[in-house]
Parts: sequence; C-alpha cells; structure tokens
Amino acid sequence: MKLKKPTPVGSVLAVATLVVSLALVPAALAGKPGGGGGGGGGCSIAPGQVVLDQNWTVSAWGLPSTVNMIITFPDGASSTGPITVASGGTYTTTGNSNMSASWGFIAPEQTGTYKYQFVGRIKWPAGTYNQMYAQCTVTVS
Repeated sequence: MKLKKPTPVGSVLAVATLVVSLALVPAALAGKPGGGGGGGGGCSIAPGQVVLDQNWTVSAWGLPSTVNMIITFPDGASSTGPITVASGGTYTTTGNSNMSASWGFIAPEQTGTYKYQFVGRIKWPAGTYNQMYAQCTVTVS
C-alpha cells in the first residue's frame, strides 16, 4: 500500500482536531501562549458557553504579524478583516451576542455557535484563504 501526501483537507481536519483537543485542556493552560501542546498557534474562548448578552474573551497565540480574522455568526453570516497582532504573536478581543447590532447587515441576539478563525491571506471570491493559524468557537444559548 502506497501512502499519500496529506491534502489541504487533511490539514484542516488536523487543525479541527487540535481545536477540539484544546477544549479539553483546563482553561488555565489553554489560555497561555504555547498551552495545550507544541509549537503552533492556538485559540481559546472563555467562557466557552454563554447566554445572550454575556461577554466572552477570545485569545489567540502563535500568530504571525499579518493575520485576518473571520467571525462566522450562527445564521451563517460572517465578517472578515485584518487584525493587529501584538509583538508576541498574541491577539485578544471581547465578543458578545449583541455585538452585531451595530454592524447593520448581521442580525443581533443570535443563539448558536460563533466561530473565530485566524487565517492568512484572504482570496476572493468566497473568502478562501491560504493558511489557518487557529480556530475556536463559543456557544450562545
């Protein structure tokens, strides 16, 4: 049997597995740069389960200086744009289910899963990207 070289889909699945693994690591370890395992970037959201209008904190680490963040809302709408990464490769932001109210085109007060992705260069159409650095989610009920 001949082994095949991993495909980009395999890489995305590996990142998804890492994200699930991070969810199982205690929050104190997962929120620190390098926490939860070796070398690459990572992302955590605390708390991981919230109610409408409750704040959450997104922390990402191991990021390069040029990164785009994609936020996907429970209804499938998304917002994409560049972020400013700190000199140590970290980024922190606060979210809330009502944050979309001021954006106009995104319905506020959505329950469900909010997904944060930290990616490389965005290509159009369809917002495809060349590199996934970290991904994490929060559930609003």
